[in-house]
Amino acid sequence: MAMNIQDLHPDILTCALRRLDGPSLAAVGCASSLLRSLSSDPSIWRDLCLSTWPSLGNPQLLSFFPMSQYQSLFSSIFPFPCHSPQSQSSNRHSLIGNLISAVDLHHRGNLVFSKVMELDTTSSWFLGSPFRIGALEGQSSEWVSLSGEIIPSELTLSWILIDPESKKAVNISSRRPVAIDRHWYTGETLIRYGMVIRDLLISIVVTCGEDCGQVKEISMTVEDEDGIGVCGKESLEMLMDAMEGTRIWKSNGEEELETSRRYDEFIKKRRSRKESKARKECLVDLCCTGVSAVFFVSLFLLVAFK
Repeated sequence: MAMNIQDLHPDILTCALRRLDGPSLAAVGCASSLLRSLSSDPSIWRDLCLSTWPSLGNPQLLSFFPMSQYQSLFSSIFPFPCHSPQSQSSNRHSLIGNLISAVDLHHRGNLVFSKVMELDTTSSWFLGSPFRIGALEGQSSEWVSLSGEIIPSELTLSWILIDPESKKAVNISSRRPVAIDRHWYTGETLIRYGMVIRDLLISIVVTCGEDCGQVKEISMTVEDEDGIGVCGKESLEMLMDAMEGTRIWKSNGEEELETSRRYDEFIKKRRSRKESKARKECLVDLCCTGVSAVFFVSLFLLVAFK
């Protein structure tokens, strides 16, 4: 006699559901009413969020989200935000007053670094200055030690931004590196994570020592198409649009590939703009040089034949 999966005891099914990742758990919930009921258990989603992003276990954040909100929290954080969300800034009366960052760095699934930071975004200095958050600022040590051989391409990073007032959240990291460079002078390894939203680049850089044995810096900035830092006010408007906008959820890592592809296109477009600007400046210099040469030759001839 064939046995149906729903003939199993609910406790056994619940134990099996706790071993699934978020997308699989959501898919199982569509199979039947019983599995939908079991997979909607708030404690399962809470444990899943805390195991995926350990920084969310910080007491400061646990008080923000009741047990019933972790399923919606996962659906806000795990999928990437839409790359070009429709701007809602014109309908807002105020920007985010406090911005919370929850940062988690893993190597081959092992947690390397985890931190929660709160940033006051109301000052005129912040709103007018280039947007930047440093995750290691204020740490007791200048770097985070890593044990064993570290492969930069296998470092995964999540950077979750949370608005404590609206309880909305978004992950603005590409999870996997979109580029790995080496600093020409110091020899440090620069592991880049990026996401393109509204023609702006959210750039996160993890700086490691020459031997990749220690993390020296983790920083996040927002840049425009010319590589110029965007001010805090414009950056907050973009981030609020990302929190309120739609999400991209694809299977088999396709969303990470899409994010990497958009990053490459953005960098190529920036390089093309710089080259075009350099050619125009060169042409202007040549014109100025030519005009100056004609002027001095004319002046010389005028003096010589006077």
